[in-house]
Amino acid sequence: MLVRVSARVNGFWKIVRKLENIDGPRKSGQTSAMTLMDAARAGRTVAEQVYEQIKADLLTGAFTPGAALLTRELLARYGCGISPLREALARLVGEGFLVASGHKGVRVPLPSCADLDDVYRIRIALECEALALAMKHGDDHWEAAAVAACHRLERAPLPGTGPEDERASRAMEWEARHRAFHAALVVAAPAPRLLRLVEQTVEQTERYRALRLLRSPSELLIRDITQEHRALLEATLRRDPQAVGLLREHLTRTWNFVADLFKSSNT
Repeated sequence: MLVRVSARVNGFWKIVRKLENIDGPRKSGQTSAMTLMDAARAGRTVAEQVYEQIKADLLTGAFTPGAALLTRELLARYGCGISPLREALARLVGEGFLVASGHKGVRVPLPSCADLDDVYRIRIALECEALALAMKHGDDHWEAAAVAACHRLERAPLPGTGPEDERASRAMEWEARHRAFHAALVVAAPAPRLLRLVEQTVEQTERYRALRLLRSPSELLIRDITQEHRALLEATLRRDPQAVGLLREHLTRTWNFVADLFKSSNT
């Protein structure tokens, strides 16, 4: 069972590993020729690597919403050829992370309240179903992984704390550990298609969550976010059906806060 759970973790939410900066943070705009070489040695295609790098930059707010992404600038930024870049962009357009812009190429989509509501509504339904299945099928290795993920999250400094010039990086680090915690809770669900759908909707909400953490991290200081996570973990480990309700409430609080923040920033 440990092997099966580990395989799911390794294949689930690759973007979490990217944003956790396992090999050290990559500065914005830094050429990625070395990482592309590493990808080739690992048997991954250049297109896959470029796809993951662009997605990571989109999720961390490296590109301005509504901005057109020029081919020549992307080629220089990611140090790749035109074919893998086109393949990566086409995939991102298909997943909704970019928008085709006629003969002008692609652009970063503009956030909207309607889209925010849509993706959070779907995420809550799917992630709650995945948690219910995980509680039914998870074993002690799954429990240990969930406890470890919660511990790592609690050890991360909350966004909005520390020196001003470190707050953006702290927000992204906290967010990466937060995603890893949520992934650890549901990964034991024996439903790979469901987990892929959860992954997709989580990544769609990240576009809005990054906005929230960078603009108004004080929400986490107002909410007892650590207690929310601890209560969710403990209920999950007890296989308490109320854990699903706690997860729904947890995600709904964030949804409401992000919606209020988004509306206030557009008034």
